[in-house]
Amino acid sequence: MTSLLKISDLTAAYGTLTVLHSVALEMQAGEIIALLGANGAGKTSTLRAICGMIDRKGTIDFKGKPTSHLRTEAIARLGVSHVPDGRGTFSSLTVEENLQMGAMTRRSRREILEDINTWFERFPRLKERRRQQAGTLSGGEQQMLAIARAMMLRPDLLLLDEPSFGLAPQVTEQIFRTLADLRNSQGTSMLIVEQNANLALEIADHAYVIETGSIVMGGPAATVMADDAVRASYLGY
Repeated sequence: MTSLLKISDLTAAYGTLTVLHSVALEMQAGEIIALLGANGAGKTSTLRAICGMIDRKGTIDFKGKPTSHLRTEAIARLGVSHVPDGRGTFSSLTVEENLQMGAMTRRSRREILEDINTWFERFPRLKERRRQQAGTLSGGEQQMLAIARAMMLRPDLLLLDEPSFGLAPQVTEQIFRTLADLRNSQGTSMLIVEQNANLALEIADHAYVIETGSIVMGGPAATVMADDAVRASYLGY
């Protein structure tokens, strides 16, 4: 069976600074993968490399097709959507306009409107603020909007960079419940970079640990969670 995403011998750099060293990971359709690591380990750079946002070499196959030579827009059109750190909403646009921007590559106006209404049902607070500028929303509302905007693409793979950052615990739990439900109800595959390792591992099928730009461990989420070094470094016990 062809993997949804398969990365091998991936090296990436910002100018002359190499930040990823022969990274390899693989995921199947419908899986949630957690990518764990300390600040500066290369988690965000891995997501950016997948999206074509930084210089990279090596092999990246998505749905069996090589994508390491493609630009960001072409990768998005293949079905990869990215929720960056800092949420990445268009602050001067309204909530509804942000959702419409997320569906720019789609043609059916009727289906776009249906999806907007679906997300308003899932996140009622966004519906209440549909004509409000995104930059005036709370942090939790902005994260809801960022996820909804990314899902307006109807992606096969959703990349999330620190979805819990700066959020209250109650909002964080709601976000992760939503992510788990998206996988269960829609089959959306996800690669999640997350400092809150406990939350990420609870909903993940598999996990990888990255240190100084290299993958040092990978396996089923339960196995990674039970590892003494992972527990001491990332789980706090």
